[in-house]
This record gives sequence, C-alpha cells and structure tokens, in this order.
Amino acid sequence: MTSGNVIRIVGIGGTLRENSTSLWALQHALEVVRGEGATTQLLDLRRVNLPMYQPDFELDDYEQNVQDFVRVMQHADGFLISTAAYHGSLAGLTKNALDFMEYLADAPRPYLHNKPVGLIATASGEMADVHSITAMINVVHSLRGMALPLSVPIHGAKHVFNAEGKVTSEKIAARLTQLGKMVVETAERLQNNPNAAVQA
Repeated sequence: MTSGNVIRIVGIGGTLRENSTSLWALQHALEVVRGEGATTQLLDLRRVNLPMYQPDFELDDYEQNVQDFVRVMQHADGFLISTAAYHGSLAGLTKNALDFMEYLADAPRPYLHNKPVGLIATASGEMADVHSITAMINVVHSLRGMALPLSVPIHGAKHVFNAEGKVTSEKIAARLTQLGKMVVETAERLQNNPNAAVQA
C-alpha cells in the first residue's frame, strides 16, 4: 500500500446463528485486508444487535450502539459485506443494517458515496448465493456505493469451512483473498485520486 493515509475497511456480516459461515468468510477476507496494510473493523451483526430501522426516528432516538454503527460506516474508506442467503436473497439482518445508512443521506459524503464495496454471500444451495449477490449489488448502487466487479458467492457453504471456521476450499480461499486485496487497492486509488470518482 502506497497511500500516506491508512485505509480503513469495515466488514459487515454474520447472522443470528452461531458458527455463521458468512462471518467466517468475512473474517478470512478481513485478514487479507490487514495483510495489505489497511486497518479493519468487524461489525458482527449478531453482536452489534441493531434494532429494526425506524424511518420516523432521528439517529439520536436510538441507543448508542446504533449511533456508533452509523458513525463507523461514515468514516470507512471501503467495505466488505457478507450475508447468508435466505430464501433467494440477502438476510433480513443484513438489509436492516444497510437501511440505517439513510442517516447519512445529508452527510458531506452521503450514504456510501464512491466507496468500494466487496460482496460475499454464503448458501446451502446452488443458486441463492448468486441471487443474494445480485440483490446486494442493487442495494449498494442505491446507496451510491461502488460494488466491486469481483464478488464471492459460496454455495454448499457448510462443506467449505472446517469446525474452526477456516476455509478448506482453495478456490474459495483464493477468491476471498483476491476480493480483500481489491477492496484495499480500489480504496487507495480513490483516496489518492478523488477526481477519479463520480461526483455527487
């Protein structure tokens, strides 16, 4: 990494289930990000414990955990978002978390504007992970984020990780590694050359 400023990558993922494969995949990618010299922060949605997004609430109406979540998202240079695929789309837990980005609508850099976003989805079957990636791309675009051209759909996820949560598939490990490197590289390029980004 050549930038004078340290890149900050935030990972959002996990489900309400213990031993979440989406969380394991995210942790692998974040380890790669750290290896590239960036700082990381993991927002495990099971532990963050966000309430349902309430459109009529002001941000100050929520507990501190929600306010902290929004501020961490605001100050990130890029993101890795990992979801479980439930019934053909991203998990409600993930979508609810992203809905809180509405509180950044009037920020100097609104929503996820011009920030690179790497996407991961895990599923038991063979199609839901791909559908979930597509759904997340739509959400990221609506939040003005830059969905990276590489994503990592993982089907048959329970066979891809061991009991300790480590990736056992060389192919999946390679793709997660590539994604982690790409989000850092893209964030660094945008930081070094803001004019390369799309203007609001």
